[in-house]
Amino acid sequence: MSQRNPMNERYNSETKRGVTRKSAASAKPKSKAAATVTVGTKKKTPAERKAAQKATRKAEQERQRELDRKYYKPDTPRYKQLRRTWWLALIGAIVCVAASWALRGVQPDWLAIVALFLAYALIIFAFYIDFSKIRKERRAYQERMAALEAKDEKQAKREGKKAQKDAEVEAKAEDAKPVVKSRRGLGARRKKAQEAEAAKQAQAADEAREAAEKGESDATGGSDKA
Repeated sequence: MSQRNPMNERYNSETKRGVTRKSAASAKPKSKAAATVTVGTKKKTPAERKAAQKATRKAEQERQRELDRKYYKPDTPRYKQLRRTWWLALIGAIVCVAASWALRGVQPDWLAIVALFLAYALIIFAFYIDFSKIRKERRAYQERMAALEAKDEKQAKREGKKAQKDAEVEAKAEDAKPVVKSRRGLGARRKKAQEAEAAKQAQAADEAREAAEKGESDATGGSDKA
């Protein structure tokens, strides 16, 4: 590779000569951010939809069984009246069947047929009362009790959260209180220091008294010798 001459006018001039060629990448059209990303909704297959429906039905059946176990016999006056009517219809049907059997040997025969049709009518009426009126009353009662249970549960959760919040506030208030040192310990230390000082003074007084007594005894001994 040949070396360029630094004295060439081409490299000494301040004016730019020529144009820099752009790369091929800069010539491509720019796309917007995330333009190639496509968001599609995942469609469920028939098997998945069937499984989801089956799970929903199973959950509903479990819930209904739980409600039937707890609230199968409502204590409402209407339920008691409907149940009484159902029993009367069944008893009337049994009586009509017995009467139709008893009236077969009695003339005319249409009495037995009428009693038998009346028994069928009472049985159908009892089924209607049981599967329509009583079931609706039971479902309404169960829904009311389920709503009350949900309300009580929410109230209990709310009270629990409130109690927890109050406990946290009390704990923060206890932590924020200034720590007061016990004055009992300070008084005990002060008393102990005073007692030590008094003992030291008493010891110093005893030593001074002993020294004075010793000086007097020495003076008395000297005078006796003279």
